[in-house]
Order: sequence, then C-alpha cells, then structure tokens
Amino acid sequence: MAERNGYGGGSMLERSPGVWRLRVMGTDAAGRPTRIDRTFRGSKTVARAELSRLATAAKAGTESGPSATFSELLDAWLDMVEPARRPRTMAEHRREVETRIRPRLGQAKLSKLTAHDLDTAYRTWRSEGLSDSSIRRHHAVISAALTQGVKWGWIASNPAQRSSAPPQRRIELTPPSPGQLELLYRLALDTDPVMAVAVALAALTGARRGELVALRWSDIDLDVGLVHIRRSLTETDHEVHEGPTKTHQIRHVALDPRAVGILAGHQQWQLDLSDRADSPVVDDPFVLSYNANGATHVKPDRITNQFVGLCRRAARQTGEPFRFRFHDLRHFAATQLVAAGVDIKSVSGRLGHATATMTLDRYAHALTAQDRVAAVVLGRMLPNPQDTILDPAT
Repeated sequence: MAERNGYGGGSMLERSPGVWRLRVMGTDAAGRPTRIDRTFRGSKTVARAELSRLATAAKAGTESGPSATFSELLDAWLDMVEPARRPRTMAEHRREVETRIRPRLGQAKLSKLTAHDLDTAYRTWRSEGLSDSSIRRHHAVISAALTQGVKWGWIASNPAQRSSAPPQRRIELTPPSPGQLELLYRLALDTDPVMAVAVALAALTGARRGELVALRWSDIDLDVGLVHIRRSLTETDHEVHEGPTKTHQIRHVALDPRAVGILAGHQQWQLDLSDRADSPVVDDPFVLSYNANGATHVKPDRITNQFVGLCRRAARQTGEPFRFRFHDLRHFAATQLVAAGVDIKSVSGRLGHATATMTLDRYAHALTAQDRVAAVVLGRMLPNPQDTILDPAT
C-alpha cells in the first residue's frame, strides 16, 4: 500500500516495497522555483533521512532538477500526468518506460542527454525488431517527459525535438463494404442479438468500442432519434474503468429510422429476456448487456474477440477474406459519410475527433468519389466536344 508523508519540507511515496519517490521544491540556477524528484531505495527511516538532506540542499540551491537523471524525470512526469490520463493509457506509458526507455536511457544525466543519444536508442530498438510505430510511441513519451523537464527548469531544451524518430507512414484503411457489413450484421443477429446491435451501432454512429459498451438506455432518445455519447469504458489488466470520452466532450449523434428500429427491437428483446428470467431490469440498464436485468455491461475485449469470430464465420461462408477489426466499423461510418459528400466538420463532430483537420487527414482517400462528382459538375460548364464541329480552316 502506497504511503504519503511530508518530512523536512518535502514528501515521500513508497511506490513499491523499499522503493521511494522523494519530492522537494528547490531553485534552479536563476533562482526560479523548481520541483526535484528522486527515486530512493532503502528503508523508510533511511529514505526519510535522505528526504531531509535533499530538502536542505534544495533550500541552499545546491541540489536542483538539472542534476537529475532521465529516469528521475520519467518518474516525476508519470506522477504528474497520471490523474489526467486513462488507466489504460497510463499502463501503456509505464510498460514502455520500464521495458525499453528506462533500461536504455534512464541513467543518462539530463544535462548531458543529446539528440544523438536518442537517435542511437531508436536505431538500437529497430535492430532489435521493434516496429517504427512502437518507436514513435516511445519517442512521444520521451519527448513529453523532456518537454515537462524544460518547463520545470530541469533541462535547458528538449533534445527529442532535434532527434529523428521514424516518420509517420499513412496506413491504408480497409473498412468492410456495405455488403460485407450487412452479412456480418445478419450472422450476428442469428446467434447473438447483443453483438448484432454492437455491429449496427458502430457502423451507424461511428462510435468507439469503449463508448458503445458504456451506453445506458438513458443515453438514447428513441422518440427524437438521438444518442448521447457521454462516457467511455476502458479495460486494463482485466479491470474495467469508466471515464469521459477520448476528447473529454459529450456529443449528440442523430439516429435514422432504421437505427431507431434496431434499438427499439433490442430494448424489447431485453425486456422479454428479463421477464423470462424473472429478473427485473435495473433503473438504468446498459444497452449492451448479456445480463437479464441489464446491470452489467459487455466488457470491451469481449466485443473485440466476438467480432473476430464473426469475421471467421463470414469468411467460411463466402470463401472471401474478412480481415476486419471491430474498429474498422468506425472507419466504415467515416469513409461512407465522406464519400457521400457530408461536410468534414459534421463527420468530425459525429466521430468525436478533436479537430476537423484530423478527420480530413485520416479519411482524405474517401474524397475520391466526391472529386469525380466535382469533375462532372465542372465539365458541364463546357460544351460536349461531340456537339462542337471545328472547321480545320478556321
């Protein structure tokens, strides 16, 4: 159990047995206040004594952030961002730090860490078989920690801004076609009504997996045809956490009559299941639930796993490859809307993207169909060559 105490003008937190994070406020070379974090291994008594020494040195200006190692900055940065990040995101950050970043770069003094050091680490990771996308994620963590180190006065500039992480390569999105989507929906409807609704909602609303499993019936207005996406569920180490949406914004997504019909039918199915099981529905049940009373949501990973099985069934039935992820249903919604000429801002709002630019960058390929429409519109401005007879003599 972690224990927090304040000693000698600082604080100490036991992160694991015998491993302490010591924190005091100090000053940098210019006399500006800065926070100093140290990782210390030893007993509580010895750690308390080290904290007092550190606090005294900080007040005297003889101990400051710039003398810290990159490992100490990583610990301080992780502690700072944890309250604002999703549990799954933090678990991924800590995994990246402990498995790759700290072993390779942790002992380097911040004042001596260079862009060359980072580029050497990136090359080493690539030679060890790490993918470019994984190296870019490591680079993002490194850069974020160093940026914070600059703000705290621990380091003069961020060497990650001068390093050469692998470039981002555009990934071709391959969402299912309308015919493939219909088959997946019908196959699910035959055996698993809950999964069928998950497939339909993902394709018709473009909502993320975590947002769908978090939906309660109070979030859906069947009379108006509207779904309010207020929260999201994430799963980390087999534990499910409820939090805000990815962009921390509530969005309201319109439902067409077909979507309303699907949801109304599912609601009646849920009520019938409750009656048959003699298990009264709870006050505000989850939309996607295998419980007769709707009290428990479907776990996000179960949605993913069952969709994989659904694709395998479709592949066996058709003899065609169905290599889709559940997230590709979100891509289906986006590409269909963009190709149909719906304005990017509306598509972005429906998907819950932070900016319309993000939507345009990710789904620019879907604009091809609309560009052909534009070509036809412009072409009508000139006469058809077959209708125009040109006299060679003129």
